[in-house]
Amino acid sequence: MYNIMKILMMLFRSKKSFDEMIKLSETREDLYKKVPGLLQIVYMKDERTNQAGGILFFDNEDDLNNYRVSDLAKSIPEFYHLIQPPELQIFDLIKQVIN
Repeated sequence: MYNIMKILMMLFRSKKSFDEMIKLSETREDLYKKVPGLLQIVYMKDERTNQAGGILFFDNEDDLNNYRVSDLAKSIPEFYHLIQPPELQIFDLIKQVIN
């Protein structure tokens, strides 16, 4: 059996503007750099639905699950002043293409 990379996608609405959320995220970059197995974070926004979110790439399912129960993950709703808990979706990364 081999490790399958995991992707966590979070979508949410906040009382803060997108620019304010990005500034907040910058204050936590060092914490995220220490998360075991976290390979990359991509931030996004959908102006059509007024949602923001993040896509987090993890080395494997154990690292993803450990992050999900961490204090850092649990602090997201309060830290970003979310209107409701984030929508979460988890994906297996089945193929990666590099240009």
